[in-house]
Amino acid sequence: MNHIHRIGLVVAGILAGLTVAGALVVDGFASANKVAQATAARQTAAAQQTPTAQPSPSLEPLTIYVKPAAPPPVIHITRTAPPAVSVPAAPAPVIHVIVPAPGGDGSGGTDD
Repeated sequence: MNHIHRIGLVVAGILAGLTVAGALVVDGFASANKVAQATAARQTAAAQQTPTAQPSPSLEPLTIYVKPAAPPPVIHITRTAPPAVSVPAAPAPVIHVIVPAPGGDGSGGTDD
């Protein structure tokens, strides 16, 4: 692929991303305007309605006394735990490799 084709792909990708982002921004503005108009309509409708004074029966206030909960018990730590005992690691296994001496005749046997 030539260098100019790579540049073209990068530019096309950037433009596609900007197109999607622009569509999302426009959609956000449109939905925000709908919400703002609906809120304004509700506020004007609520302002036009005047509440009528209706007599309500007078009730005496009800006083409720609540016993507060007891404070939680306090725990004091006087000693710390003993240090952890470290377990020694197992010794590494020893592998013995026996290598024949160089210079043999290649038969793998012994020299008699």
